Amino acid sequence: MRALGLRLLLAVALAGLPGAVVGSGTSGTSGTSGTSGTSGTTAASVPAVAGPRTLNFDVFLDDRAIGYQRFALSPAADGLRIETRAEFAVRILGITAFSYDHANTETWRGGCLQSIESRTDSNGKLYTVRGQARGSALVVATKEGERRLDECVATFAYWDRRKLLPRERLLNSQTGEYLPVQIDALGRQDVRIGARAVSVERFAIRGKGLDITLGYAAGSGEWVTLDSRLENGRTLRYRRKAAELYDLPTGGLHGSGSDLRRDAKS
Repeated sequence: MRALGLRLLLAVALAGLPGAVVGSGTSGTSGTSGTSGTSGTTAASVPAVAGPRTLNFDVFLDDRAIGYQRFALSPAADGLRIETRAEFAVRILGITAFSYDHANTETWRGGCLQSIESRTDSNGKLYTVRGQARGSALVVATKEGERRLDECVATFAYWDRRKLLPRERLLNSQTGEYLPVQIDALGRQDVRIGARAVSVERFAIRGKGLDITLGYAAGSGEWVTLDSRLENGRTLRYRRKAAELYDLPTGGLHGSGSDLRRDAKS
């Protein structure tokens, strides 16, 4: 019964979240009341994608490791290419109570989504999303049919807050839903990544089925944490791989370089 209950909980709580993690876009929308004038973000404070970059996250259910998510960003012809891969598994007494496998490829130009192709297996339930720019619109196809979005569309651009914070709607790359969202600044706080305390600027994303808090390293603007509150009070957590914290300005980290190298090996 316990395994079944957890399986049902995760099937509801995780559906649509992991697959919606990557995307970008800035034009075509106005800022929300929660972010206007509060993000403190400048172009210099967020890493540009001058060459290929990979962002690696460990994923936890509360404090229990359940998998990973990886984001590969690389320059493409006239834009940007993003490849995402996520794998989760929750096991109880050696039995897999929940599994999740997501792969997604997106291309961007001028801050707008140009194409998307994703496939997801959420505990045996299969999803596919395909989208292609046609003129000034994006045409998105799922198993439920095809729809035309006549604006500059973005998926969940967690990896670049300049592109995420002004948005009022975001495309879920797992389901193809175009979701209204409210994004608010929450202020600065220290969070744990491994044995490290990292000073982050926090932002909340709220919407139907969404209760997400993001953390960006103070000083660099690098995305380093995500916390999603589940219906029963548990939390799905993303934490940036400790080894990748080498690249952050030391102003966002507490402790010595030797401590950081030790943590990266753990």
